[in-house]
Amino acid sequence: MANPSLQIPVRLTLAGPMRAHSDVEVRLMLGHDMETGFRHDSSGVRVPKNILETLTIKLNQTLIFEATLGTGMSANPMLFFPLTLPPEGGTLVVTWMDDQGRSGSMRKLLVYE
Repeated sequence: MANPSLQIPVRLTLAGPMRAHSDVEVRLMLGHDMETGFRHDSSGVRVPKNILETLTIKLNQTLIFEATLGTGMSANPMLFFPLTLPPEGGTLVVTWMDDQGRSGSMRKLLVYE
């Protein structure tokens, strides 16, 4: 049986010149509350744990970034890392999974100047 879907707002941008062999900064923001399970609401009820646990980014089927997230991550996590753009262009695929086994993904086509 396939994992249930977890669709969240994602912003993926590349800062720098969009040309083959250029070095750019990948900027990724994930719209997720990242509830630790330690907090209580105004009525004293514990807010259930709900965090993103894994994040992978592939460029043309090659893994270029992987992270294991945890309760120490803030809500709406932002991640930055460098990337040298390949000569052939391609597609970035971001995939995430939460602590309940739900997963989602998004794609960004690399378009050069």
